[in-house]
Amino acid sequence: MHKGTSRAARVIVVAAVVSASFLVVACKKPPVAGAACKTAGEVQCLDKQTGLFCIQGKWEALACEGPTGCMTVVGEGSCSHSEYKVGEGCLEEGKPACSGDRKSMIKCETGHWKLIDACKGALGCVSNVEGTKCDLGASAVGSPCTKENEGNAACTEDKKNLLLCKSGKMTLGATCKGMHGCRQRGTELECDETISDLGDTCDSSEYEGKFACSTDKKTKLVCKNNKMVKDRACKCSVMIDKVSCD
Repeated sequence: MHKGTSRAARVIVVAAVVSASFLVVACKKPPVAGAACKTAGEVQCLDKQTGLFCIQGKWEALACEGPTGCMTVVGEGSCSHSEYKVGEGCLEEGKPACSGDRKSMIKCETGHWKLIDACKGALGCVSNVEGTKCDLGASAVGSPCTKENEGNAACTEDKKNLLLCKSGKMTLGATCKGMHGCRQRGTELECDETISDLGDTCDSSEYEGKFACSTDKKTKLVCKNNKMVKDRACKCSVMIDKVSCD
C-alpha cells in the first residue's frame, strides 16, 4: 500500500511539471521594437494592425494593412504592408519602389527605404511589372536626374516639350506642338507631335517613323534618326491624331 501511494505521488509531480512548462510557453511575451533578433525577414504580430520585422538584427515595427493585416499561422507571422515610407525597414536591397502616397521614388538601402526623387509630375510614381517610373514634373533641359530614373520622362511646365532622363541629365525627347501638347494618358506621358517643324527633335524609338504636318501645313514630315525630316510637299492636315497629305 505504501509503495502504490509513492508511485501516485510521482505521477502527480510529473504532471505538475508538464503543466508548468505549458504555462511558461503560453505566457511567452512577444518581442519589442528595438530588441535583438536573429532571423532576417521574420515577422511577429503584436496585433491585427501591427507587425514586427526582423531587419538587420533588430525588431522594427510596421503597420499591416488590408483585410489580412498581421496574422499568425502555425507559429509564423505575416504582415500585408505596401504603404512604404522613407526611413521604414525593407528587405529587398537595391529595389526601387514607390512610396505609399505615390509622390516619391524610394530605394531599399542598408535595410531602410531611402528617398531617390520627388515625383512632382502628373503621373507621380508608378510601379508595375515593367519596373518603377517617376514623373519628375516640370523640368528644364540640363536639369539633373538620378540613374534610377534613366529613360523616364517628364513634361516641361509649358507642356510644349517632352524630356527624357539620359546619363544624369534631362534631355529634349520631343517637341509637342500638336493640339494636346505634352500630357498624361493613363500611366504614360504622351507627346503630340502631329504638328512639328523641320529639324525638330523626336528622340525616342516610340516616334521613329511617325508623321507630322509642318506648322505652315505645307509639308508632311517624318521622324527619322531622332529628327523631323521632309517626307513631301503637300496640303497637310491633322484630324485627331491622323496626318493626311493631299
